Amino acid sequence: MKGGLAELLNFKQKGKDMNEFIKVPIGEKLSYCFGDPALTLMYTMTSTLLIYFYTNVVGISAGAVGMIMLISRIFDGFSDVAMGTIIDRTHSKYGKARIWILRLAFPYAIAAILLFTMPNIGNIGKIVYAFVTYNLMNTVVYTAISQPFHALGSLMTRDRRDRDTISNIRMMLSITASMVITAFTLPLINYVSGVIGNEQLSWILVTAGYSILSVFVLLNTYATCTERVQAAPQSKKEDIPFWKSFKITFTNRYFLIALGLMITYTAYQVIIGTDLTYYCQYVLGDANLVMPLSSAEKICTIIGIALLPMLLPKFGKRNLICFGCLLGIIGQLLFLLNIHSVPLGVVSCIIRGFGIAPFYGVQYSLPGDAIEYGHWKHGVRVEGLMFSSMSMGQKAGSGFTSAIMGAILSMAAFDGMKATAAEQTAQAISTIEAFYLYVPIALWIIMFLIAACYKLDKSYDKMMRELLEREGKNAEA
Repeated sequence: MKGGLAELLNFKQKGKDMNEFIKVPIGEKLSYCFGDPALTLMYTMTSTLLIYFYTNVVGISAGAVGMIMLISRIFDGFSDVAMGTIIDRTHSKYGKARIWILRLAFPYAIAAILLFTMPNIGNIGKIVYAFVTYNLMNTVVYTAISQPFHALGSLMTRDRRDRDTISNIRMMLSITASMVITAFTLPLINYVSGVIGNEQLSWILVTAGYSILSVFVLLNTYATCTERVQAAPQSKKEDIPFWKSFKITFTNRYFLIALGLMITYTAYQVIIGTDLTYYCQYVLGDANLVMPLSSAEKICTIIGIALLPMLLPKFGKRNLICFGCLLGIIGQLLFLLNIHSVPLGVVSCIIRGFGIAPFYGVQYSLPGDAIEYGHWKHGVRVEGLMFSSMSMGQKAGSGFTSAIMGAILSMAAFDGMKATAAEQTAQAISTIEAFYLYVPIALWIIMFLIAACYKLDKSYDKMMRELLEREGKNAEA
């Protein structure tokens, strides 16, 4: 068949409404938004649980793991920018973003499984294997599939409220997937391990199950979603020079604000997500407490995101994000009253969950607004590079945070193969406590200061009216 799988799965595109300001049909919204959990499954595994797998299952030192992730981020930064440029220069009949989701769905699943297929080849061999497979997954495959997925959200419609709604639904599903992975994967792996009697094989089997599910979801995203927003008339497909795109992106103040918030939030996410397991195991004395504590935070984040469509038109993104940061600080300070109290820990997680909801819910509509701002200011739309740069910031935040955590834990003589606090050094326990209790407070303060600089809420509608007048279009922004 001419066009192969791409043409076979393209049948849903016939007869679609191509109005750039369309309210995207709910079925298409959900097909896009469910793609995020498909990516979140593996991102959560590689940003939090993979560290636990490396240190506690196959016995790689925390310092080596941190160095792997730090070095990998150097390559990752180049691959993000490269993929963003590729997207902006793609002129396929199947779209500039959609086609890459299809092309990378199967490699994505294979690379995820290889991460946990760690052969018993000695300590140096394990480190080399971890470095190669981690870069294959994150630097190459995850970058190549996540960048077009992020860009697709801004290509489906230019209606700001509808983009916000799509982002809210997407993040509700994303946080649900993250909650399931963080809270239930370790118990599931332990159950499978008990059945088959092989701990590492249980990691491989669970990951394979997640990967197969993700492939089917991503194929549906490709088939159902439509790219309606065009940077120029179809007859004029000129590529924007890279350095011009780069300048437009990194002189865009609202992109820089979105990027700063993303980097800081990612550092927070990695610290809480990684250290929660250690904190429960070595400070609270029960690793199974990860599930109730993580679930309390994630469920409240979902509830908070669900409220955003009612709150955003009234209060705006800036005010809600700043208010959420204050809630996060209160939640952290509350737990300091008794750092060994599980009920107080749950209450702290609940408050933090509501606190992070405003940013989490709009994190991918913020760059969409920045794209329109850049278009208004410079007359050029740069989707691929802008979203890839956001991802580069996210990965850099994750990699550097993981590397710093690994290095500090290693200096504190932390040993992941030791199961109890009594076996760890006092310095290791103090480090675990500091990461969970105090570092997040500093990150909440930084997010507050960055969000306070966001001024686009009040001027956005006027900006869009001016932009549409230039384009000779008549639509309600």
